[in-house]
Amino acid sequence: MADLSSRVTIIAVGINKYQDRHLPNLRGAHKDVEKIKNIFTKHKKTAIYNSKQFIEIRDPTSGEFKEKINEYVLSRSADGDILILYFSGHGIAIGRDDFGFCTQDTIIHPISKTALPFSVVKFSEILQSLNTVSVIPIIIIDACYSGIAGKRLIIPPIEAISTIQNQTHTIAASSYALLCSCSELEPSVDTPNGGVFSNQLTDILSEGLHKDELYEPILTLYDVFHKLQEKVLSNNVDTVPRMFLGSTLPKFPLSLNPKYKIDSISLSPFYVSILEALWNSGKEKSLSPNEIDKICGKGAYGNHTKLALDPWQLVEAIPHTKKHKLTKRGKDFMQNVIKIPRKINRDPKSKKWIEAKGSELISYSFFQKQEGQL
Repeated sequence: MADLSSRVTIIAVGINKYQDRHLPNLRGAHKDVEKIKNIFTKHKKTAIYNSKQFIEIRDPTSGEFKEKINEYVLSRSADGDILILYFSGHGIAIGRDDFGFCTQDTIIHPISKTALPFSVVKFSEILQSLNTVSVIPIIIIDACYSGIAGKRLIIPPIEAISTIQNQTHTIAASSYALLCSCSELEPSVDTPNGGVFSNQLTDILSEGLHKDELYEPILTLYDVFHKLQEKVLSNNVDTVPRMFLGSTLPKFPLSLNPKYKIDSISLSPFYVSILEALWNSGKEKSLSPNEIDKICGKGAYGNHTKLALDPWQLVEAIPHTKKHKLTKRGKDFMQNVIKIPRKINRDPKSKKWIEAKGSELISYSFFQKQEGQL
């Protein structure tokens, strides 16, 4: 997961100000970008990405938007990079087979009430640009696509979401994700505190999913989508988010899951008693779980396997038997030759057991002193 995370770039676009009177200014697009940035790069319980992976664009012209996409494409040196493109603003139909992201300088024809194609950033053009360097597009759009794009702009109903999905699939093959705030016949709701859709998305990521919903250290688009639908519907019955995932889309992380509790183990006197039973005052023994249980008392059963975890590696199983014995590290520990971290954690990304941050290094003498043996 760590390697996949390093291949991700986020470009977040929020547009509040529009020059054309047919595109009313929005109130919450900048807030949306701010919240997305916090979730992805700042929030201690959710952030996976660093600030260098996040590109923020507020109130760009169509030229500035395209320039940022071009800069990103030109900076790619390897296939398989992932771009999360987040957009909060007005969206508009371009003909019957494409869509435009409305920018600050988008021009609406006063008679036909359609956007001039040169004044918007076309969805298809973004996908074609990304495809030149085999970038995997993850596109999250909080915008209206048909029906009403703003209070005064009437757009002929068309199959907007289906068209966007077809564009994505045609150009990006089967590695893509598209998350939309609404269907082709619905408005996307804007508030001074941000879009309803974006607010619910960032709320879910910041709250996380509890054990009954998902017990995983990271959250993906697929993980959060069903709860996102429920929360949006509970706030606005006229809007239903849509999501389309390519069949070969890699499982990339959106954020850490705040409700996931990191597994942690501390080397306690109870665990040391198991080591002492195997060490047997220097006359080493190989013991089965039942024998360990009898010597160390109820509750010891199975705990010998924890002593085999990285980075301790103090106990090992004897092949083709049910018995366990001390490893060389285990013997060295019992003779105070080495020190080990007192506490280990399972890393939420790699799921490997590692030394806990700030853990003290201890030897067997630490426990001997506690028991008054030294």
